[in-house]
Amino acid sequence: MGYGQWVGNESVHWEVAHEDDAGAPVPLASKAGHATHPNVGHDVHIDRCARGCDPIALTDVGRRKGHTGRFRVTMRFSRREDAQEALEALRQVSEQDGMYVVALDVPVIKRKHASDAPPAEVRIDW
Repeated sequence: MGYGQWVGNESVHWEVAHEDDAGAPVPLASKAGHATHPNVGHDVHIDRCARGCDPIALTDVGRRKGHTGRFRVTMRFSRREDAQEALEALRQVSEQDGMYVVALDVPVIKRKHASDAPPAEVRIDW
């Protein structure tokens, strides 16, 4: 399992963490020459982006976090109006590559430092 989150500041700060079976973050180490997606469990390749492989069974995704079998996407809004607009956008479904797509625009939140409250605007847990 793991998570990814994106935080607005004077720029965009992002973090992707891979967790072991106990929920502890797995240390990431750069593996030069491994720019492709890994094919074995608990392996992470870092090149121009962080790519990882979590050996979790799809039926266990989110189990420890209370949303078994599903990704949970959390979005944070400074204004109720922005949150309401995002909910309205859920009614706008498009089709791409044989799948149904919902795209939401989440406004960035200005902070003095990336670690300042509130938590990330966008977070995905699995």
